[in-house]
Amino acid sequence: MAKKVTQPKVNPVTGHLSALAVGVKEFVKPTRFTIQYPRERRWVVDRFRGFIVNDIEKCISCFQCAWACPVNAIFMYRAPNGKFYPGIRYEQCILCHFCVDACPVGSLYGTTISDGAFPNLESTIFKPEDMAQPPQWDDEAEYVVKYDFDENGNLRMIKMRKSEVK
Repeated sequence: MAKKVTQPKVNPVTGHLSALAVGVKEFVKPTRFTIQYPRERRWVVDRFRGFIVNDIEKCISCFQCAWACPVNAIFMYRAPNGKFYPGIRYEQCILCHFCVDACPVGSLYGTTISDGAFPNLESTIFKPEDMAQPPQWDDEAEYVVKYDFDENGNLRMIKMRKSEVK
């Protein structure tokens, strides 16, 4: 038997007051932080997975990268020399780097660039010649932001100039 779901009765005054209380509490002791992107960028580890580059000179056209891709973002393109080289559709790619791990000769390698802006969907398709070098990237960030916990267990944001990051 189906049971009818009803909305609980809420007093609008107490609802607004509780929302304001949450706002004041977050203002006094914030539990979340806003990064002022693009002036600030979140710190990432050196081994962060980003866009993928292909060294065409090393590539042996084995198709292992295309078979390893869990979302079928890699397409093999025939080159004038008859060999096949990988291209990536970044609107599908989840940056898992399974393709990098599957490459037997180390032709594919990753960069730390992971947040590119594309003007349209067609520009997210990287053909083999586009993957031959790391993508052009203008880093406008002045600061790098790290998150840490203080001695009381409260979350704190540490803001550093890019030159101070090790």
